[in-house]
Amino acid sequence: MEDSMDMDNLAPLRPQNFLFGCELKADKKEHAFKVDDDENDHQLSLRTVTLGAGAKDELHIVEAEGMNYQAKPIKIVLASLKPSVQPTVSLGGFEITPPVTLRLKAGSGPVYVSGQHLIGLESSDEDEDEEEENAGIVKNAKRAAAASSSKVPQKKAKIEAEEDDFDDEDEDDDDDDDDDDDDDEDLEEEETPVKKVLIQGKAKQHTPKSPKTPFTLEEIKAKMKGTLDKGGALPKIEAKFTNYVKNCFRMDDQKVIQDLWKWSQLLKDK
Repeated sequence: MEDSMDMDNLAPLRPQNFLFGCELKADKKEHAFKVDDDENDHQLSLRTVTLGAGAKDELHIVEAEGMNYQAKPIKIVLASLKPSVQPTVSLGGFEITPPVTLRLKAGSGPVYVSGQHLIGLESSDEDEDEEEENAGIVKNAKRAAAASSSKVPQKKAKIEAEEDDFDDEDEDDDDDDDDDDDDDEDLEEEETPVKKVLIQGKAKQHTPKSPKTPFTLEEIKAKMKGTLDKGGALPKIEAKFTNYVKNCFRMDDQKVIQDLWKWSQLLKDK
């Protein structure tokens, strides 16, 4: 399933959660969950299967019919319930990629299935630009605060030096020269570390970040094949596949992306 992919691959998506629920009973034993949306990723996360208050003391079997990673139909049993034995079961977030059909295979119900409808909305370029701009503003504010705080010791050193000079004027002229020299040396010694801190701070601010290198073609193929070997799936639509490669592997070369798409189709046929 697509939900078995690396969490890093889902970073560009903004998940949205919606409640899901359906009732299965004698006159309505099936509920089909379909989504007519090729732009975003959809998942059905099932939480609980519970018998209703009016359910008879008989065996109720609920099954789910969907697609496996080879796009072939498959049926599985979700729960087997009986009011006197086990009236409810927790599935703990059992995720299925639509389309999926929930069916009351045995029993007259009512049986209630509840969960969440998860939608992964792709972030637009404008949203990414806005996030980068906000991050830059925060960094600049921190640098300005650090620079202003580093200037305080320098100002204190100058004030102390001026006070020392004023006190030394009351002494003899011969002592004034020696004391002034000593004060100047002390002032230089106190100011020097401050200047070094500022210089180091500026150097740190302008240190360029090393750019993230894109994955090679072989690395991308290896990661995609690893996803398939683990039971995952790749996007089945070319537009979504292109966005997936750009976002997850930082690859912008259209020719490479086209080759990867053809390669993924060959794997799908196999």
